[in-house]
Amino acid sequence: MRTAIIGLAGVLLLATATQVRADSWCVRDHNELQQALTAAAASPGDDEIKLREGIYTTFNGSFVYNSQNAGWLALTGGWYPVDGNDCAQMRLDASRTILDGAGQHQVLRIAYFPDSGTSAFASFAVYNLSVRNGWGDSAAFQRGGGLDLNSFADSLAEFRLENLIVADNEGYFGGGANLYVKNGLVRIANSLFAGNSASSSAFGHAAITVNATQDGVAHAVVVANSTFVGGRCAGQGPRGCGLHAGLAGGVHMDIVNSLFADNAISDLNLEGGAVIGIGDGSVAAASSLVGTVGGNLPVASTDPLSGDPGFVDAPNRDYRLRDDSSLVNRGIAPVPNTPLSVLDLDANPRDRFGATDVGAYENQTWDDLFEDGFDQP
Repeated sequence: MRTAIIGLAGVLLLATATQVRADSWCVRDHNELQQALTAAAASPGDDEIKLREGIYTTFNGSFVYNSQNAGWLALTGGWYPVDGNDCAQMRLDASRTILDGAGQHQVLRIAYFPDSGTSAFASFAVYNLSVRNGWGDSAAFQRGGGLDLNSFADSLAEFRLENLIVADNEGYFGGGANLYVKNGLVRIANSLFAGNSASSSAFGHAAITVNATQDGVAHAVVVANSTFVGGRCAGQGPRGCGLHAGLAGGVHMDIVNSLFADNAISDLNLEGGAVIGIGDGSVAAASSLVGTVGGNLPVASTDPLSGDPGFVDAPNRDYRLRDDSSLVNRGIAPVPNTPLSVLDLDANPRDRFGATDVGAYENQTWDDLFEDGFDQP
C-alpha cells in the first residue's frame, strides 16, 4: 500500500462563514477521545478531533457526542508524532486508526439537536479511520452498530463519511451505519463497507434517512466511489441487507462509481416518504454495479454495470480490482456536489489513464500499453 503523508495545512479543513471559535484536540486513547468529544459538543465553534494512529476500544461504552451547538465537527484519523508533536502529520491509511466496539457497544454516536430557531448550517465529518466490531442491541432497537449519527435540526445539517472502512458491525437496521437527517445532506465517499449485519431486521450496511433538504440542493445524498460487500440480515420482505435510503419529496440521491456485491436479498432498498405524507424523493445511479433493488422508488440508471466485480481475493477480503476487472476505468467524473478526492482508499492516485475505477480502490497494476497484448509503437 502506498501511504500519503499530509501536513497540517493539507488535512480536511472545515470553516463556517462566521466562525466563532475553532478548537483542536489531539487524542491518544479511548479516554482522551471521549473527553474531546464531550468538550467539542460544548463548544460553540468549529472543532477537529485528531486521533493518533492506534486502536480506540469502547471499554466504557460508546463514544458519544451530543450537542445543541451549531459548530462543525471533524473526527480525523491517521495522525502520528513528529518532534514531540503528537499529531504533527496525517497518514492517509484508514486501517491504522481503529474505533472498535469489541462486539459489545455501538461504536460512535452523534446527536445534534439545536434550539428551535437555529439557522446555522452544521457539518459533521468522520474521515480516514476504521469502524469495526460495533454492536447495536436489536432488543433495544439500537440502529447503527458502527455509526449512529442523527441530526434533529430544522436547519440544514450534513453528515460526511470519507475514507472509511466500516466492517463487521451489527445493529438493528443499518448494522454498519445509521444516518438520520431531519433537514440536510449525506455524503459517503471513498469508503468500504464489508461484513456488516442486521441479524433481526434489514439493511446490513447502512440506513440513510433524509426527511427534507434546502431548496436548490440538487444532490442531497451522494454515494461515490464506495464498495458495499457481504451485507447480511434477516430481511423484511423485499428489504435486504445492503444499503437503504428513505428519501422525502425534493431529496435526490446520486450513486456514482460504486459497487455492490454479495449482499443478501438486495443491494439497495429505496423508499419514498409519500406514505407518511412527506412526498417521494428520487434516485439516480451512474457507472455503478448494482444488482437487486427493492423498495418503491425507481432508479434512473446511466451506464449501468453488471457481472462479477473481479476482486483480487474476496474470500480473504481483498476488495481491490484485478487487472481483468470490467470495472477498471469505468467510472465518471466529476462526482456531484463535492469533488472526489484525488486519492483512493489506499492513498493511491484516482486518475491513472484519464478515468477513475468503480469502487473504493483504484487498480494500480493495469497498464493500457499492454491492453492488446503488446506495446504500441
